[in-house]
Amino acid sequence: MDNNLSESLENYLRAVYTLQIDGKVPRIKDISKMLGVKDASAAEAIKKLEKVGYVKHQRYGYVNLTDKGMLAAERVYRRYIILIDFLVNVLGITKEQAYNLACGIEHHITDNFYIALDGLLLFLKRNPIEFNKAKEFISKYQKAMPHDLKTTLWDLQPSESCEVVDISGGEKQRKNLISKGTSPGLRLKVLAKTKNYIEVLANEMVIRLTKNEAQHVVVSE
Repeated sequence: MDNNLSESLENYLRAVYTLQIDGKVPRIKDISKMLGVKDASAAEAIKKLEKVGYVKHQRYGYVNLTDKGMLAAERVYRRYIILIDFLVNVLGITKEQAYNLACGIEHHITDNFYIALDGLLLFLKRNPIEFNKAKEFISKYQKAMPHDLKTTLWDLQPSESCEVVDISGGEKQRKNLISKGTSPGLRLKVLAKTKNYIEVLANEMVIRLTKNEAQHVVVSE
């Protein structure tokens, strides 16, 4: 965010810039309509922008960006577009949701973040195979239950060891698994595995779990 501008004034600056690149010479009523505010609020904001040298406003007339204002507005606008691009084209968020999110977070992110995000977008667009893989994974992750994309006890093979980090599922499932000795923090070693069950060693005790039960034991190898 420009140190001389509040979040609100950055929004007004971006609105003036957006109207100008759309081929319009903005008036107060155009700016207030775009931002969904009253004309009086827009007029007061433009007055503040004019005071710090970002715009020139003819009384009851057009609002024009100064050279200083154009540089600042281009920076604000580019940040906004980078966020929209990432939210819509990478994360798969709807445009309406992306617009609302971008307006809320664009003012709180550092220059280094924007540079890194812009670099990531450039890399993905230059590498479409990786880009598609990333989008597919994100889409899958959004639709899946959290434990579906984590390592569970059922993913391990005989002789492999692990630590229980969580028990997923409802309270009944959690109580059942903990009662069988698979509480978080416990070290386990897989002894045997069939298509229906798995046997593990925990504290010198052999525990047998069904496939469904083991899939709810989230582990760290």
